[in-house]
Amino acid sequence: MRNIKLTLQYDGTNFYGFELQPNKRTIRREIEKALNKIFKTRIKIISSSRTDSGVHALALVCNFKTKSDLPASKISKALNGCLPKEIRAVKAEDKDKVFHARYDAKSKVYEYLIYNGKTLPPFIRNITWHVKPKLDLPSMRKAARILKGKHDFSSFCAARSDDKDFVRIIHSLGIRHSALGIWRGAKVRVISITVRGNGFLYKMVRNMVGTLVEVGLGRFDLADVKRILKGRNRKLAGRCAPAQGLCLVRINYR
Repeated sequence: MRNIKLTLQYDGTNFYGFELQPNKRTIRREIEKALNKIFKTRIKIISSSRTDSGVHALALVCNFKTKSDLPASKISKALNGCLPKEIRAVKAEDKDKVFHARYDAKSKVYEYLIYNGKTLPPFIRNITWHVKPKLDLPSMRKAARILKGKHDFSSFCAARSDDKDFVRIIHSLGIRHSALGIWRGAKVRVISITVRGNGFLYKMVRNMVGTLVEVGLGRFDLADVKRILKGRNRKLAGRCAPAQGLCLVRINYR
């Protein structure tokens, strides 16, 4: 029995998240349907992450078992012939039998994009959050430093979470201006919030971003952020940032 590691990219705009849902179009459903077609048997994947409805991925990792002798280099090509255009298999590779896409992950990196200006360029509407008032980035960066480290992040976990342990480690949380290259050399400037941690609670990144934006708008100060973190109550934190601005960038393995 072979153990195949699969790296995927997808535009999550028209999907109801990653996990299976009754009568809903999800990333897992499309991947497993394509694998079943290729291998002529039921394939169940193990995923490193379960992104929400509308969230994107540049390098989501999953693994699955198969008895097929189809070369790994041809698996990704076969998948891309069966998958919808919003999902691409970037790479397939053989791993040892104990590799586990979720449990072997050392850290995960997410990036959130914000367009901070009056008029949103329509061609980035599905990958950014449009915030019109000018944001105070220095204050947001100071607030981000409060969130770094090992904490109980209950205040940033959505109410419908099935998590039991709310302690996570944020290794880095950076906020910077970034330029998106568009046609003919034109560039659109966005605010990039990049966070790396050992794991994340349900909607944790989006809730953190929402709180940082409240700081940037002057509605929260640094004392508020400390109070929110220590309060361990979702009602204390800021709004949940919209899904379309979030992307899973990378999974780091041991």
